[in-house]
Amino acid sequence: MQDNRVSIRPVLNLSSVQEEENFQNTTLRPILKLQNDLIMSVFLHFCKKQKIVMSKIAKEHFQQEVTALIKKNAVLRNQLLGIIIGQFTQEEFAIYVEKDTEFNKRILSMMGKRIYDNQQELSF
Repeated sequence: MQDNRVSIRPVLNLSSVQEEENFQNTTLRPILKLQNDLIMSVFLHFCKKQKIVMSKIAKEHFQQEVTALIKKNAVLRNQLLGIIIGQFTQEEFAIYVEKDTEFNKRILSMMGKRIYDNQQELSF
């Protein structure tokens, strides 16, 4: 018996989303975990150099401050991105350059979250 019903469910093309998420989960997350101590050291050094006392920032504003620092300061942003991009293989770099803007946003977002999650470990 042949099924003649028409599907009302839309056909979604999720291949690009899956590719980006796959790259994020198989490449970016492990590199971020591997480089966590260096990321924290670079962030701490930047704060000291800029005379930013993050320990005086209320906990509820800390995440906003970290995000603002990463977004507004090109030197810090580029150093943090370099820590991650420098760990790519040739194949991973080829994937990265296809959608570098999207991946940079993902990297910086995940990095900001890591810094926020390690707030107690930061000694200023």
